[in-house]
Amino acid sequence: MMCDVMPTISEDGCADRDSIYSGDDSNFEQLMVNMLDERDKLMETLRETRESLGEIQSKLQECERDRDNLQKQMSATHPQEYTALSRELSQVKDQLTNREEEITELKSERNNTRLLLEHLECLVAS
Repeated sequence: MMCDVMPTISEDGCADRDSIYSGDDSNFEQLMVNMLDERDKLMETLRETRESLGEIQSKLQECERDRDNLQKQMSATHPQEYTALSRELSQVKDQLTNREEEITELKSERNNTRLLLEHLECLVAS
């Protein structure tokens, strides 16, 4: 009969495992340390980014307030100026129309006067 010989197994099973896995344990520990360092760097970056975002948001709010104030100022003054300018333009157009009519009348009177003078000269000459 042949007996198959099985390797000896220690009671706790740790002796062989420790020698086998001791290299893996140190690699695992180094990996964990590296991961924790990386996490700390990422957390610092996140904190800095949040601070930067907060500053940018406050600047944005300030810019929006400035924009709103400028729009209020423009809407408060611009329509009044626009209305006043429109009114003044309308008045100037009316004055210009009146002056053009007056010029036309004066030209007509000058032509009539010239015709009368020519007629008078004819009468005097005859």
